[in-house]
Amino acid sequence: MLQESNPLIKLYLTAQERLAEIREAGSNCRLVLNRQLRVVVRGGADLRRENLPAADEVSMILPEEYGDEGCRDIVLAERVNGQAESTSFTLINPNHALYLPLHYVLFFPSGEHGWHWGRRLKDQPDDHLTQRVFYRFRLHTRVDELATLFCGEWLFQQLVVDAWAQCDQNQLGWIRTHQRNITAELYNGLADVLNAGDVDIDQVGKRVVLPSSYVGGDRFIQKLYQDSIAIVRHYGKPSLFITFTANPKWVEIRRELLPGQQAKDRPDRVSRV
Repeated sequence: MLQESNPLIKLYLTAQERLAEIREAGSNCRLVLNRQLRVVVRGGADLRRENLPAADEVSMILPEEYGDEGCRDIVLAERVNGQAESTSFTLINPNHALYLPLHYVLFFPSGEHGWHWGRRLKDQPDDHLTQRVFYRFRLHTRVDELATLFCGEWLFQQLVVDAWAQCDQNQLGWIRTHQRNITAELYNGLADVLNAGDVDIDQVGKRVVLPSSYVGGDRFIQKLYQDSIAIVRHYGKPSLFITFTANPKWVEIRRELLPGQQAKDRPDRVSRV
């Protein structure tokens, strides 16, 4: 089906074709998708960190090696007369229109474009379609749309985590390049260093200040604390401490699952309920 409906396959070789070419060249190779660590020697791998996850959840590690680029590893080999001439590039920006159809081929079998900076709202062509709004649109089920995306189980969870990471990286990138807009020099003590006059400016490090609007940052947590203290000072001490626990077997969750699914397969539904 992909050979017939996906136009990207006509441009790039698939992993199966790449492996076949390598084997024809005489190289002995194999593709390992899931490797179980079996290090039993003392002083070997730390099983607390390096063993396979036991929970039914997907997490993501954001590496620092790419710096400001924030790219993803996708190796592409251009198809020239049915053969791979050379790898054109090995890193792709997650904001590229072809990032989603190249990374999650099964979710986008027709090669439809993902989010990119040029997307506009249909009713308001002058306004950009933000990345978060695009993923919110994709993460809602519709009667007239196939539910292929929501049948991916762990791959679907990977897509959700990847989408969050992209939005968070773009937000952090904007904050890093717009420190003047948030008057970061008022926080990092640079003005005090300049007033001192006896300090080498080259030896002063450059910090990236996260404003209180960035969810999860230190100033965001401090803002919540100050707001809660102000509420207590105005209304008095609280008399109730209420906790809430969600049950994945709730009827509201189970009735929204597709046939054969479990609550762990649909974190979007669980969080929404």
